[in-house]
Amino acid sequence: MKRKRLLGIAVVALALAGIATLAALRLARRQGAAATVAVVPVVAAAGPLAPGARLQATDLEMVDLPPGALPQHVFHRVADLTGRVITAQAVAHQVIVGEMIAAPGSGVGLPPLIPAGMRAVSVKVNDVVSVAGFAVPGTHVDVLLTGNPAENSDPRQVTTITLLSNVQVLTAGQQLLQNPNGKPQTVTVITLLVSPEGAEKLALADGYGHIQLSLRNPLDGKSPATAPLLNGTLYRGVSTPANPRTTAPRRAALAREAAPQAWPVVLIEGGTQQTLKFPAAMDAGGDPR
Repeated sequence: MKRKRLLGIAVVALALAGIATLAALRLARRQGAAATVAVVPVVAAAGPLAPGARLQATDLEMVDLPPGALPQHVFHRVADLTGRVITAQAVAHQVIVGEMIAAPGSGVGLPPLIPAGMRAVSVKVNDVVSVAGFAVPGTHVDVLLTGNPAENSDPRQVTTITLLSNVQVLTAGQQLLQNPNGKPQTVTVITLLVSPEGAEKLALADGYGHIQLSLRNPLDGKSPATAPLLNGTLYRGVSTPANPRTTAPRRAALAREAAPQAWPVVLIEGGTQQTLKFPAAMDAGGDPR
């Protein structure tokens, strides 16, 4: 009797264990299915990508991410990006977003990197102007202009102004990217990203003055207003003797301008009078000079 009772208890225990195991398996399957569903396939870079390049299918890959980890404006098909131009540098497995892609028809290379309403202007540089070659793509600079705004050759009137402030360097030579090791780039031309008004200023300054670049910290967005600096103000307290080669002709010109051009003479005859004018300068023979 006891054996039958024990056997019955064992059968019930096995049945309960089987039911519990089956329930656990079903729950695990549901959790696994939920985990599989809770990811979204998006397009990413298969390897490093340089700005200005036209994307090919081999440049891209699909990665699965949770919906809560997705940035905005992602792409879900490689075909949506094939043939498009990327405008920002990307590393391997980086998700591609819409802000990194140029508008259709904007071309390849440098043009799609120029935002709407802006212009790219190239200027000649040397090691000094380009801050020893450290004015590389992605850096920001101030453009200084030195020249003589007065219509004379007086060196004291030579003036330096900050022509443009916080300007981005687009390219150094034909390079769109910085050296990964931070090394300077020796080039003869750099391209700056400026407004249309800034493009006009650069073109005029490059032809009639001397341009110098001042490298900025990329985190420094302030542009304090500075007054034009005259060459003469660099030597405060130092008196410079007048140059007779320049002062004497100038004084003579001022004297000629101040002197009357003709002398008026009133002639009275009887009850009539008239005014006669004679040249102010006469030679020894009485003839006008």
